Amino acid sequence: MPRLQSILIPLGLIWLPTVVLGADQGGAISGVVLDDKGAPVSNALVLYRSVQSMVRSANGHLVATGPLLGSGVKTGADGKFAVGGLPAATYHLCAYGSKNTDLGSCEWVQGTMRVDLAAGQTAQVNLQIAEGTLLTFQVQDPKQQVVDLESLRVASGKPSVSAANFAIGVWAGTRYARATLVSTTGATRRYQLAIPKTAAVRLYLDTSLHVLDGSAMSLPVRAPSTTLAAAGQAEVITYLTIP
Repeated sequence: MPRLQSILIPLGLIWLPTVVLGADQGGAISGVVLDDKGAPVSNALVLYRSVQSMVRSANGHLVATGPLLGSGVKTGADGKFAVGGLPAATYHLCAYGSKNTDLGSCEWVQGTMRVDLAAGQTAQVNLQIAEGTLLTFQVQDPKQQVVDLESLRVASGKPSVSAANFAIGVWAGTRYARATLVSTTGATRRYQLAIPKTAAVRLYLDTSLHVLDGSAMSLPVRAPSTTLAAAGQAEVITYLTIP
């Protein structure tokens, strides 16, 4: 099935393993994660990664220079975090809450936080997450036809899309967000993602399977279809069937 560029990419595909740095490199990034009411968020995950610069070599080729590192750190009870021992570089930071209704700072709230860290500098930042509306897609699959990314087990640990035949998500303006499988009970599969409470998005089914809505009407695939409006609700549930 076609591969979509999701705005909710699994974190392990973006953020690099921790790189152990020398103590003499000395820079630090610290700050606090706040919710949309200005309250500190405990146990939030802050991800950071360095951004390499592209320079032209003596033979005219563009090459990446600068440190390449990244990892994550959890906030304390006061919502604060700190990362030390960082070399001078540009860093991108994102924050994610621990609840399934939390909206990540990069995808939905403030965008990617950029920090240009000088040698020995301590940079202070505020990251914000927000409470969203949970979209739940309850998919009845009595013939067990669905093969999604979560179903695939690859020895290398890397997801393979070649055997997948089903993905569900939404278009929010020009951005696509894929829902994640959260449970399978018998023939029922539940997928979820959070969107802003004021958002109206379009359902998008990336599948080769025939899918019916709650009224047993066929839904288009690989094209935006039903509008789903958050309307300030805590959760919006959509029922689908694969006959």
